[in-house]
Order: sequence, then structure tokens, then C-alpha cells
Amino acid sequence: MAAVGSAPPGHPRQAGEDRRRARLTVLVAAAIGGIVLLGSTTQRVAGIGFGLVASPMLMLLLGPLQGVVVANVFGLGTALVAYLGVVRQVEYRRILPIAAAAVVAIVPGALLARSLQGPQLSILAGCLVLVALSISVAARRIRGLDRWPGLVTAGAAGGVMNVLAGVGGPAVTAYAIAARWEHKAFVTSMQAYLVIVCVVSLVMRGELPALTLPEWIVAVAALGVGAVVGAWAARRIDPRAGRIACVTVATLGGVAVIVTGVVQLATA
Repeated sequence: MAAVGSAPPGHPRQAGEDRRRARLTVLVAAAIGGIVLLGSTTQRVAGIGFGLVASPMLMLLLGPLQGVVVANVFGLGTALVAYLGVVRQVEYRRILPIAAAAVVAIVPGALLARSLQGPQLSILAGCLVLVALSISVAARRIRGLDRWPGLVTAGAAGGVMNVLAGVGGPAVTAYAIAARWEHKAFVTSMQAYLVIVCVVSLVMRGELPALTLPEWIVAVAALGVGAVVGAWAARRIDPRAGRIACVTVATLGGVAVIVTGVVQLATA
């Protein structure tokens, strides 16, 4: 039986509603695929950056809860693909203490995420994206990060930022710059850190992406295409230009997430 006020099956109005839903599903799937493609390509070009680029846009599209969860799932996929290719080159003695600090900090971060309403979480997550960007830009000017307290602080900050906003990399990048960690060795080791932090963040959040089958298919395909395109682009794109583009996209996304949260809070 058709619901009260709805058109019966086969009715022209019902057929029109079905077509609109189908178009919306296609558009959302395409948007998710495009975001994952951009994030995966950025990660391949720069070694990090999936979360900074993808997380703000996914939060705008899917909301702060699902946006961060989806960012962590596909951030995990991107890092895992890279990690499997460099597993023997990772400097575990340097990266595992940072990951351990992140894991400890993820627990209170996840509890905080569960206690916040959608608009409040949007504002906090957007602010964390901008904080992460500020850290990555000003990393060379931050003193004291190259010592053990700095290592623990960077790891803990990365863990909290990852579980709340999907941006766990910049704080650790700041430590790596301060500690003069050779760039290639750091990027290689960072993949292990990202795998650990994304897995623990997902477990502590206790959620999985509420994506439809078409959205999953498009996103997974975009992840693979991004890895291939990124490998090609890494040999042709100036790293500095890539970083500028990454920071610009992430800044716009972070501001948009904050504005969305403020508007939702004001109209609630």
C-alpha cells in the first residue's frame, strides 16, 4: 500500500521522484569519487595530504560524522597501498613511538566526537583543519619539536586531529621538519603511521561508511585511478606547486565546514 500523500507505483509523479533520486545518487557517487581521486592523487604526489584535501570536502558532502569516517577509510586504503610497496624501508624505530602517542590520544578524541552535536562537530573539525594547515605551513618556525616532548606532542596532536577531523598528518610533518628527518625516509615511514592511526580511529569511532554500493564502487575505483595518476603526476608536477594547491583546497574546505556548522547552529 502506498503511503498517505505519496503517489502509487507507476504514477507519473512517483516515476519523476524515482528519477530524481537516481540522479541524486549518481551525483553523490560522482562527487565522492572525485574527492577520493583528488585526495589519492595528492597523497601519491606529496606522500601525505589525503586527509587535508579530502576530509573537508567529504564533511561538506556527507556531514561531519560520516565525512571523517569515509576520509579515514579511504585514507587508510591510500596509505596501505603505499605502505605495502615500502614496508622494508620504513624507519620503525622513529615512527612507532609517534604512532603510539597518537593511539593513546585517539581514545579521548573519539569520546569527544561522540559527545558533540553535528554543527558543533563541524565547527571543531573545520577549526582543526585550519590548525593543521597552520602547523604544516609554520613547521620550520616551531622550536623544541625535535626532542622527545615534541615527538609525543606531535603524535598525540595527530591522533586527536585524525579521529575528529581526518587530518592526522600535519602535526607529525612539523616534527619531521624540526627533527630534520630526511624527506623520502619520512614519507615512507609516514605510511605506516597513517595505517595505524586510521585503523584505530575507525575502531574507536565505532562506525563504518554508510555508502551505497554504487558509491563504494566509484570510490574504490577512484582510489586506484588516483594512485596511478599520482605516480604519473609525481614525475611532472613541481612539489611546491602541489603543496600550494593542497593548502589552498584544504583552507577553502576548512572554512566552508566551519561556516556550514555555524549556519546549522544558528538555524537549529
